[in-house]
Amino acid sequence: MNKIENYLLKNFDKVKINTKNINDGDVFIALQGNNNHGINFAKEAITKGVKYIITDQKFSDNNFDKVIYLVNDTLNYLSNIARQKRNLYDGVVIGITGSIGKTSVKETLNFFLSHCCRVSASIKSYNNYLGVILSILNLDLNSKFAIFELGTNNFFEIRNLTSLVKPSQIIITNIHPTHLEKLISTKYIAKEKSDIFNFKYNPLVELAILSTNNMDESYLVEKAKNYNISKIMTFGNGDNSNIKNLEIVNIDNFYSSIKFNFENRKIIFKINNDHLDKLDNIIISFLIFIYNDLNLNIFFNLTKDVPLLEGRGLKKNIIFNGKKINFIDESYNASPQSMKNCINYFNKLKINFDQKKFLILGDMKELGKNEIIFHEELISFILEKNFENVIICGKLLKLGLQKNKNKNILCMNDLETILYYLKNELNKNDLILIKGSNSSLSNKLAKILLKRKVT
Repeated sequence: MNKIENYLLKNFDKVKINTKNINDGDVFIALQGNNNHGINFAKEAITKGVKYIITDQKFSDNNFDKVIYLVNDTLNYLSNIARQKRNLYDGVVIGITGSIGKTSVKETLNFFLSHCCRVSASIKSYNNYLGVILSILNLDLNSKFAIFELGTNNFFEIRNLTSLVKPSQIIITNIHPTHLEKLISTKYIAKEKSDIFNFKYNPLVELAILSTNNMDESYLVEKAKNYNISKIMTFGNGDNSNIKNLEIVNIDNFYSSIKFNFENRKIIFKINNDHLDKLDNIIISFLIFIYNDLNLNIFFNLTKDVPLLEGRGLKKNIIFNGKKINFIDESYNASPQSMKNCINYFNKLKINFDQKKFLILGDMKELGKNEIIFHEELISFILEKNFENVIICGKLLKLGLQKNKNKNILCMNDLETILYYLKNELNKNDLILIKGSNSSLSNKLAKILLKRKVT
């Protein structure tokens, strides 16, 4: 074992792939990017105090030979160390997959667990092969819990990630139409996700937390039973769900009371109304607390204070055209179900008589051959809510609008037009909610507003 491997195994939160995030003592992984190779930023990393640079590209300056470690295949080299580090870890490993909500569940669970235990969790949405490897390398071996996201947009990816992470406790958030260009149907999505608890790839699984809201999710429950997983816990609308008689009672404009039965116990807690469309995240965290016999008083004391995430419901006041505007940032990616969740939430949101709501939506990507149908259905769903101010931007939504024309839905296909319209229509304290796929125009608009470049 060389000194770099030993350093990565003994330390945590040291591995970085962006020089902007480097701190003294970090390890910089210089990878090939879309436009540049990371080795071009080696000197910047060195000036910031990087301890080692791992790369497959030669560096011209021999003065830094002690810092730069040249390998034949960076990803293969890192994956081997990641496997070593995972084998050294003896805490509880939680693996999260599902169509939507993986990052939100991870962050919500991390929020609760970190108040009673030492926790390691993958950052951002690091859920592909590279992201999982980096997350394992950054793992704190002294933590009690380690939480990982496992994502996929093609067949056989979950099994590869699962064999790296080997989670003993797994969560499948839901099954909905996403990444259909390659995964074809929700049935195949469910099959792909099921590899997370397949003993062939994950012999350590002992707990499966599964949703029961549709046929594909019910299929996963039956498949988990066939694998004889020692504990299966379910939530959702299914008849056999472990969470029964769920009731939501509004307390005031800010909070609601959540009531349900669980194993002959009546559970009651309070949540912020901004989390009503993300209630599953809190229920999943409750099930993790139950299974691991953690202090429920800690959980109940925190339910009303769960933070919102950037791009996933975070509220922010922005200054637009000299006016303070309430911006709800849901701009991180989009699928038919996540769009409907946001629209429902925004529709139910109470406002004052002098406020207006502006719903701005971008295209949903990677939906395969039925992509236009999904966008037509979304337009119909919007019309059911009777919004007065809706802006759509994108070719697919424009095609969807042709079947359901309405004067309250405006189609705008460039940033300047949208910004000009908002400048004329927005008043002080109005609300904007933005959502769309990461490559959509709406996502670019959200980034502009969040930087407060528009005045």
